[in-house]
Amino acid sequence: MLVTEELTRKVADLARLELTDQEVTTFSAQMQKTLGYIEQLTAVNTDGIEPQYQPFEMSTPLREDVVVPRSLDSKGKPKVLEHAPEVLYDGFKVPPIL
Repeated sequence: MLVTEELTRKVADLARLELTDQEVTTFSAQMQKTLGYIEQLTAVNTDGIEPQYQPFEMSTPLREDVVVPRSLDSKGKPKVLEHAPEVLYDGFKVPPIL
């Protein structure tokens, strides 16, 4: 694909960029090089190759889910709420956000 100064000006207009004549010339050459690299990549045969999302094969270690009963105080309330500034319905009371 040939990148002309007219195309560069159109792309800049779509991106709401104001470019000087010097910038248009510079960016036209840079876009031409970038598209040339992309054309090289499209020439590579990738049949049968799965997309790769990370450069390394990663595995996430899994563990069993274990349900741990809550620690309750003498009143039957959760101990974690003992130091809460305010409690509402056996939970932390937080300021409303809406």
